[in-house]
Amino acid sequence: MLLKMKISLQILLVGHFIIEVFVFGSLCEVIGEGLDDAVRSDDNISDPIMESLSSSYLNSSLLNNSIEITSTGNDSITNDTTISNATLIKKFTCLLDDAPAEGNSTFQIVNGTTLLSVLKQNQNITSRTQPATCQIVVFFASWCPFSIQAAPHLNALPRGFPMLSFYAIDAYTYNSLSTMQGVMAIPSFFLFHNGKAAARYNETEYKVDLFSSFITRYTGIQPIGILNRTTADYQGPLPTNVLEQTDQWLILAWIVLLLSMVYWFTRSNLFWTLMENIRNTWREAEAQHQHID
Repeated sequence: MLLKMKISLQILLVGHFIIEVFVFGSLCEVIGEGLDDAVRSDDNISDPIMESLSSSYLNSSLLNNSIEITSTGNDSITNDTTISNATLIKKFTCLLDDAPAEGNSTFQIVNGTTLLSVLKQNQNITSRTQPATCQIVVFFASWCPFSIQAAPHLNALPRGFPMLSFYAIDAYTYNSLSTMQGVMAIPSFFLFHNGKAAARYNETEYKVDLFSSFITRYTGIQPIGILNRTTADYQGPLPTNVLEQTDQWLILAWIVLLLSMVYWFTRSNLFWTLMENIRNTWREAEAQHQHID
């Protein structure tokens, strides 16, 4: 009796398991197919909508207008940005000479002592808005091709700003002064206000109109007349031809390098091997000479 009950229970459990597999398996397949159909339908619906939206966006007049503005109006946008940036710059107030000195219409090439005496500071002036003496200082080198390239443009610049003082100094000869002023490249074009470096020219091109715009941007001073290069600007005062100079420091560096190489060579095994071979050769030559005698 008990055996029959156990067998019947096992049969019921197996049948229940088979029913679950078939019924729930089919349900899962139906649900999976329904989900796939839903995803496919969503994909089919989303594609034309996105295509219509993208096509309408690309064909919109607003986008076309913006593209036209960007492609054809780069110069105007750049100019407007430059103008807006220039208006945002707090300008330095310069003391202007009513009767400019005769030397102000050209660059004065000075030494370090003269430049330091010119760049005097008034301790009572603590703001850029307070009127103070302004100077333009150029650090150059006669052997530097970039200085030579900029020289004619710089020589023409003082004619448009006779109310300012222009100074030039050899950055290589007076390298300590150049280091003190933070000169990182040659040539370097500085605006000084109250004896302090107020602004530095950072453009990659060296042209007289760019130099003039730089001065106007930071001082508000407009150039007098039209600045053009002339034949005289290629004659000086800043040199317009590369002057080859003997670099004494370079010569000294080569001497130190050669002496160091000789010293370390004399301490090497190769040196002593060569010396021993020379001694042996010398002894053999002497012995052979004595034998012949």
